[in-house]
Amino acid sequence: MKFFNARVWIIIFGVMGLLGGTLNAIAAESVAQDAWGGLNGQALDVAIAVEVAWGSILAVWGASVIVIALSLQHPRGRARFGAITVVAVFLSQVVAVGALSNLGYGEGGGPGFAIAVPLIIAIITLISCIRDWNATTASTPEPAA
Repeated sequence: MKFFNARVWIIIFGVMGLLGGTLNAIAAESVAQDAWGGLNGQALDVAIAVEVAWGSILAVWGASVIVIALSLQHPRGRARFGAITVVAVFLSQVVAVGALSNLGYGEGGGPGFAIAVPLIIAIITLISCIRDWNATTASTPEPAA
């Protein structure tokens, strides 16, 4: 199997969104306290709700990416879907974090290493999809020798 297999990387990207979003929603209270600083009372409740919503949306998006990647049989369509999805997810997260940073999001410090792995997976997925953008044959695993 080739390393830059678009189908595999799109599924990995979707699993990352599903797991990351689910964990964010489950741990919303601690995530909110870390990301928003010294909030309490109703402000903390709103921050927790933002984290639950953000995590839930990301988890549903990840699950959708997995289902669509498994459903698309034509490699060209799958690659184009994957490339557009990676860019859309990346841009939506940059816009969301940028908008929330003006309100104090992330004042406790940057995401650090926590963002490195998802970013690397997103870049590999994007490269895999761009490589197959005009694919004409199905990506099939290499036969075992």
